[in-house]
Amino acid sequence: MLQTIRDKITGWFAYLFLGAIAVVFIFWGVQMRSATGVSNSAATVNGEEIPIAAVNRAWQERQQQLQQMLHTEIPEALKKQQQQAVLDEYIRTQLLSQHTSDLGYYVSNEQLRNTINGFPDTQVDGKFSPERYAFLLRQQGRNKTQFEQELRSSLRINQLQNGIVASAFVTPAELQRRQALEGEQRDIDYAVVPMSGFLPTVTVNDADLQAWYEAHKNEYLTDETVDLDYLELRLADMEKEIEVTDAALQEAYEQAKERLTTPERRMARHILITVGDNVDDATAKKKAEELLAKIKAGGDFAALAKQFSQDTVSAAKGGDLGWAGRDAYVGPFADALFSMSPGEIRGPVQTQFGYHIIQLEQVEGGKTKTFAEAREELTRDLRASKAQEKFEDRTQKLGDESFSALTELDTTAKSLNLTVQKISGFSRQGGGALGSDAKVIEAAFSTDAIEKHQNSSLIPVANDHAVVLRVTEHHAPEQKPFAAVRLAIEARLKEQAAKDAAAKRGADLLARVESGADWTKSLSEFKVTPVSKKSATRTEAAIPAPLRQTAFAVPRTAITPEKPVYRGVTIENGDYAVVRVNGVHAGAGVAGTPEMAAKQRQTAQSLGTEEFGAYLADITSRASIDKNPKVFE
Repeated sequence: MLQTIRDKITGWFAYLFLGAIAVVFIFWGVQMRSATGVSNSAATVNGEEIPIAAVNRAWQERQQQLQQMLHTEIPEALKKQQQQAVLDEYIRTQLLSQHTSDLGYYVSNEQLRNTINGFPDTQVDGKFSPERYAFLLRQQGRNKTQFEQELRSSLRINQLQNGIVASAFVTPAELQRRQALEGEQRDIDYAVVPMSGFLPTVTVNDADLQAWYEAHKNEYLTDETVDLDYLELRLADMEKEIEVTDAALQEAYEQAKERLTTPERRMARHILITVGDNVDDATAKKKAEELLAKIKAGGDFAALAKQFSQDTVSAAKGGDLGWAGRDAYVGPFADALFSMSPGEIRGPVQTQFGYHIIQLEQVEGGKTKTFAEAREELTRDLRASKAQEKFEDRTQKLGDESFSALTELDTTAKSLNLTVQKISGFSRQGGGALGSDAKVIEAAFSTDAIEKHQNSSLIPVANDHAVVLRVTEHHAPEQKPFAAVRLAIEARLKEQAAKDAAAKRGADLLARVESGADWTKSLSEFKVTPVSKKSATRTEAAIPAPLRQTAFAVPRTAITPEKPVYRGVTIENGDYAVVRVNGVHAGAGVAGTPEMAAKQRQTAQSLGTEEFGAYLADITSRASIDKNPKVFE
């Protein structure tokens, strides 16, 4: 069981388990709507309703993702399981939101503001943009108050989750036990009966091919497709239309002077005489004055710094401080250094560190680019800014006017000076210039689009690309004729027959060695080449996963060098493997090493996630939850 879990649960497990409460979905993921006043509910949680429309929208998005992954219709069993998963995600989120509110979890206005400001989608040129924030909310059809209420709820849930996960710990004994299991090694020998050896001898008659076709007709359908008209706006096109005048550039230059000024840096050397237990202030100052006199009399500054400076880092380099700006130094030192001329020597300068003799060597920066020097940069920035404003304005108009037009796009195209573009044969996997964006596919195959030929709402394909589409024709899946799929069926049946033959041959070999026959001799008789691999781990990449799982599923107590355990399994490519397990070695780690410390942190985090799951299960068991059985009908 442990091996199966390791192979099946990847790093995405926590994402799938906790996905409904992740703040990162706040703009582009499933939308959670307030249930206040909604009577048509998908479920009620402690008396609070979850809107059926929101759950159905989430299911449509999940369905599109599954179809893109599977490249075929979703099996009914998987569909029902995923529908239930979507509804359960909403219920868990609603329940956790209630629970954190009851427990008094709190998100301040500052926390909320910092979170919103930190979303990459709300930023322009690395800074939060209120205009961009408002534009995103409009695209999602949401208002600021509603969105920020939902975000507060998500942040409260994260506080609860993080508190539980962070409080988990693992004892040294538990860690050693886990290491013993996860780091366990088993001595394995195995041999493979290849499927390919049976393919040349396999034959399939026409009756078998026809029978398979009749029994699996639903697997041989053409793709469901639609023909589309669409209008699109791209930020790059807006930039081409923007004209930047000299007056606008001059205004932008005046506003950007601070940004266009290169910070001044200076290269200097210094000698530091510190005040300490055995050196009082007067003595240190006198020593610094003596050194200053020597330098002014022609003494070598670098040599004297190496000999007398008590700043050990710079002393080794002759007092060299390198290039640095004003903020790199304490006040008195900076005031002196940044009032000097190159070549000047000044001192003693007193700071909290002692007395300094300073020599300024070079100065750079502190210069503002001229208008001519900054013109290209200003033009690029101004064009991008103006284009963003125009893009946001036009996408708003595109959404509003296409909504008003309802079932045609020509009027909107004329109003916005756009061209109605067309795509034929757009499938649930996407196609043409619109690619495979999930939001586009969802809109193209929605009921209103197919049955009523209504214009879609505005679809944000990306931050710089928006689309409105309309279905002109819908082409339902059709049965492919037998002749068109005959060769594919034949190849499939031959492959299955070869797999069956390899499995039968492998089972015969397995029976032979299990009866006590010699391993090496039996492999020779069956003309199978052994693959030797000693001390394999649970994650051994060189060994096929089904074989590895089979080997680690053997009980530890059943394995001894004197009496090996044999197992057989069909692996991913259709070959059949016979494996011999004849040794077990517990995993071990050295306490106090970085590897074990990292293991301890990972284990604690894993346990914390499990504890959060148990916490969620507990509050769910005590909640009043009523599900609408017709939510997905």
